[in-house]
This record gives sequence, C-alpha cells and structure tokens, in this order.
Amino acid sequence: MRTSRRAILLGGLALSVTACGRRSDVPAVQAALRSAVEALPEHVAGLVQYQDSTSAGTTISGVLTLRGSDRGAVAASLERVLETVARTYRDQADVPTAFVRVEAHPADDSATRVLTTEVVAPSEGANTTTDDLDAHFDL
Repeated sequence: MRTSRRAILLGGLALSVTACGRRSDVPAVQAALRSAVEALPEHVAGLVQYQDSTSAGTTISGVLTLRGSDRGAVAASLERVLETVARTYRDQADVPTAFVRVEAHPADDSATRVLTTEVVAPSEGANTTTDDLDAHFDL
C-alpha cells in the first residue's frame, strides 16, 4: 500500500511539473504562421519566425516585403498580415501570449520600414503582443 501511494504521489507531481513546463509545438506553429502569411496577396517575400522557449520567451517576428508603393500602402498590408497572424496564432494549441515584432517594407524600397508598433500600438511597454492584436482586431 505504501508503494502504490508513493507512486501515485510521484506520478501526480510529474504531471504537475510537465503541465507547468508545457510549451507550444514550435515547428507546427511556425509552419501555420508562415503558410497563412505567405498565402496573402500582400506578401511578396520574407519569413515569419516563431520562438517559444523558457529562457528567451515567446516571439513572432520577421522582416517582410509587402505589396505597396508607399508607407501608407505598406502599413495597410502589414495590418492585414498582423490580423492573419493573430487569427492563426489563436488556433494553435498551448500558445502563450507572444511579443510580435514584424517589420515590413515595399519591394523597391528597403529603407522605408513600417513596424508592428506603428500599426498596432502596445497596450503597455514597448512591444505589441498577441493580446494587443486580439484586442485591435476584436478577436
């Protein structure tokens, strides 16, 4: 009886530790984000990156070339990309709130940059999060 009680306690402890340390499936989330963004007509080039680690935190980032001939058009394209990122991210399993740092520029002018924070302002701090995207797009 003593052995089974100990086994149950250790099993419960192991499940608790595993649940607390649960992280998202990085390759699956990254593939979903990339596929969704690359399918947009606004996307010309560049990759969305996804990172989820206990030491470095959770981020969605990328440098993208988007359709648009000027800053305003690229900002509109980036807004569409960010909405797609938010919707796609919400559909993924076990994802925590992530910082979103995407930079976009037109194909013929890499000096013109539009940042995530210019399209969706952070609710606090310096970085926009997936929670900020959800609020901005009423998700």
